[in-house]
Amino acid sequence: MTLRDLKDAWRRLRRQPGYTALSIAVLGIGLGAVLFLFGLVDSMVLRPLPFPHSPRLVAMGYANQDGTGLHDMSADEFLALQRGMHGFEASGAYSERMMDVDGGTGSVSHIGTEVSASVLPMLGVQPLLGRLIGEQDDRSGAPLVVMLSETIWRHELAADPSIVGRKLRINGDWATVVGVLPKTFGFPFVSDVWLPARLQPGSDEDVETLALLKPSLSLAQARDEWQAVAANLGSALRGQRAGRRLVMKPLALRFVDENIRSYSWLMFAAGVMVLLLACSNVANLQLVQALNRGRELALRSALGASQGRLLRAQWVECLLLSIAAYGVALLITHFGFGWFVHILVSNDTAPPYFMHFHIDPRLFVLGAIVALLTTVLAGLLPAWHVSRMQLQDMLRDGNRTASGGGFARVAKALVVAEIAFTVILLVGAGTFLHGLQRVLAQPAGGGSDPAYVLTARVHLLPGEYSDGDTRLRYLERLVERMRRMPGVLDASVANTVPDAQLGSHEFVAAYGQGRGAGGYQRAQMGVVDEHFAETYGLKLIAGRFFDAQDRTGSEPLAVIDQRLAQALWPGRLAVGQRLVLHPEDPQPQTLRVIGVVGPLQLDGALQTSLPSFMRPLWQQPMGGAYVAVHTREKAIEYAPSLTRIAHELDPDAPLYALRTQSQAIEMARIKLTILIQLFSAVGLIAVILAAAGLYGVLSFAVAQRTRELGIRRAIGAGNLAIAGHVGRQLVLQLGMGLAIGVGLALPWSALLANAQLRTQGYEIQVFLPVLVLIVLVATLASLVPLWRALAVEPVIALRHD
Repeated sequence: MTLRDLKDAWRRLRRQPGYTALSIAVLGIGLGAVLFLFGLVDSMVLRPLPFPHSPRLVAMGYANQDGTGLHDMSADEFLALQRGMHGFEASGAYSERMMDVDGGTGSVSHIGTEVSASVLPMLGVQPLLGRLIGEQDDRSGAPLVVMLSETIWRHELAADPSIVGRKLRINGDWATVVGVLPKTFGFPFVSDVWLPARLQPGSDEDVETLALLKPSLSLAQARDEWQAVAANLGSALRGQRAGRRLVMKPLALRFVDENIRSYSWLMFAAGVMVLLLACSNVANLQLVQALNRGRELALRSALGASQGRLLRAQWVECLLLSIAAYGVALLITHFGFGWFVHILVSNDTAPPYFMHFHIDPRLFVLGAIVALLTTVLAGLLPAWHVSRMQLQDMLRDGNRTASGGGFARVAKALVVAEIAFTVILLVGAGTFLHGLQRVLAQPAGGGSDPAYVLTARVHLLPGEYSDGDTRLRYLERLVERMRRMPGVLDASVANTVPDAQLGSHEFVAAYGQGRGAGGYQRAQMGVVDEHFAETYGLKLIAGRFFDAQDRTGSEPLAVIDQRLAQALWPGRLAVGQRLVLHPEDPQPQTLRVIGVVGPLQLDGALQTSLPSFMRPLWQQPMGGAYVAVHTREKAIEYAPSLTRIAHELDPDAPLYALRTQSQAIEMARIKLTILIQLFSAVGLIAVILAAAGLYGVLSFAVAQRTRELGIRRAIGAGNLAIAGHVGRQLVLQLGMGLAIGVGLALPWSALLANAQLRTQGYEIQVFLPVLVLIVLVATLASLVPLWRALAVEPVIALRHD
């Protein structure tokens, strides 16, 4: 390739701005889709964890019924298991908490983590200042210590050089700063504060766990040892008594589970399909250009240009297009990463601190390599066609020579492939859209419009609200003040937000019922006050809801939903029955059922739909508390009033996560929403590319057959006959593309089936609209070429070269 080749190719591209712009846009979109989606896969799946011994780090917990996922265990269970774990260098536990840091100028809420003393050394982190939390700090009764992030130290504490040894108030308690961790560290996700965990035997507090394998121990061996320890403990572990399954997995699966990994790869496969669509479209455009330049190529050959030089000119032109498209792809990738991170952050689901979504040198080089491969793919068929052109015949007969044969077959095959890929991509988008429809159709149980319910999480400092009664009295005063506000219909406090935020998962049974083959009944539990039903508009079917008399010391009560009533007492009246909470415990608690409400979802919108029940606020200790305010007007307008009242009652008890219930539900659906948006984007691109491919091939076919169409018109063919003659090509290509696409989309849709996302395979409700849409798009794409065919005048056509 010489400078002259580049200049010649550049001049040719400048003479055809429409073709050039279309080719760059098509290739740029395809390259951008692949780079963006590969960047996601690389950041979330391929990159190892940034810890010195990451291959030997494992996490332990309870799995879903299908073996996926990794759920917390109790502190008591971990301590029992830890005593039998001999094949590990170290093991520890951690749990995230909201923490208020007061350096003397008022408290500021941060995401923090309570960690065992062994956790930070396992991760290989070195403090910027001071030391790590030690074993002596992790003992019950030891003076409280804290580690801060470099961000807090610099921005909130003015980079105090004497910070180590300084006392701060953390959640209302005095703690001594023992170290500062670098800003590049935020384990497990985006923590800024670390306290010692101080796990206690007998504690039901949920924790996440990790361990460091000995170098001589494989993961399979470690699992065998782990399972043996768990089997020896048997019913001593609450989870195993209830029928749950303990598992050990690489630590990376704690951050990106099996479902997300599989969907990441499927999304990348969709991006590759878009790139192949783009390459086939550009190949078609290049073929058209090569055929239109048939006389020029023949003249250049007659003047001495070798076939190799002609081929090189074709490759250089495609290379220039790919370089320009690569620039477009980098812009698409950059803004795509920005959009992705914005969506996560705005929904309080920030990725772990070590996942970086940006164009790094590795991705940049990979993009350049893919761009070169694209040059080969997009230029291969046109170059092959140029090499086989009978240049002497073309010089004598003109473009008529090129109208059929190889070009027609190759162009038709490319369009068939485009249609097939489009079917596959649209089936993916349709599958997720139907999953969203099922999520939306699932009853949350409330009759109140979520847009008119304001929710907020209340953070009460343990040091100032050390006992449950003090906390509950504050919460009652807060919601009582809100109820008296004009425009407020009711207000409630609970540890759950229906369809958005779970209170807890518990195991239950009917009184006298033994454990079934599949374990005890798993249910969602919410701890709620007596105004919860009115605030969220729950429909009471039988019995009554809680009232002000259901307090500490009174009979333990429960209100259940219809599904739990049917599961435990099928065909019988549930009101008055006794519900056993934690039947796996040696001394389980018994609750009397006083009411039944409609089906209720007390967990996030995408979580497994389980039977639900509620307990009175004063009868069940709870962790986090959510205030809900039902209003006559748009609920978000009452956020300043709720914040003001909370501050008046206690300046050190901040509210956070202020949003409407509808916004909270949207956050709970964020995973499915992102998948829908990504698949919809690639599906839309596929439709546009397929339409462009059909339009280009039909337009060129009509232009090449102008003389033939004129002759047919001259011997008496009417509009219907001409349209049928031209349309047969469209019908054949469309039919073949749809048949191949459906055949490939059937297993593709099965891969997308997921119970959590409510997606299903082989849905006629997905396939039928996709086929109708593609037929409609193909029809619209063919209208202009058909109109041109019908407008052919016999006299003019007979003079056509």
